[in-house]
Amino acid sequence: MTRSVRRGFALIAVVSLLAACSSGPSTGPVAATVKEWQISLSSTELAAGAITFNISNAGDKEHEFVIRKTDLTSDKLPLNADGEVSEDAPELTEVGDPSEVGEIPSGSTDKTITVILQPGHYVIFCNLHVEDLLHYQKGMHVDFTVK
Repeated sequence: MTRSVRRGFALIAVVSLLAACSSGPSTGPVAATVKEWQISLSSTELAAGAITFNISNAGDKEHEFVIRKTDLTSDKLPLNADGEVSEDAPELTEVGDPSEVGEIPSGSTDKTITVILQPGHYVIFCNLHVEDLLHYQKGMHVDFTVK
């Protein structure tokens, strides 16, 4: 084998190793934080399969964590007459039972949900409506992708 052929094989091996070690979809638990008026995830690109969300409420108010599969972006979800997300709309698909965590008290760090997700686009939102305050409409939603 010539030296240039060996170098070529060595280069291919190195590139393959780097590609295997590169960051891809997250496969571990996902840290999720809810607070006024946002939801954040440790990763928004997840690997298909069983995904556990470890949820903390860093806000001053109670929140909830609703997961739906949809082609819509998180800021364009269908609303009902009260201004809440219409969770049963045909554009939104439940991801299992359960597909949400309700009543996440302020300061809570021990809420979890595990769901089995197939490849696609998903949203998480808080759909609480307390007096005149609509959490979703205040910005409590986030998009993520499962590959």
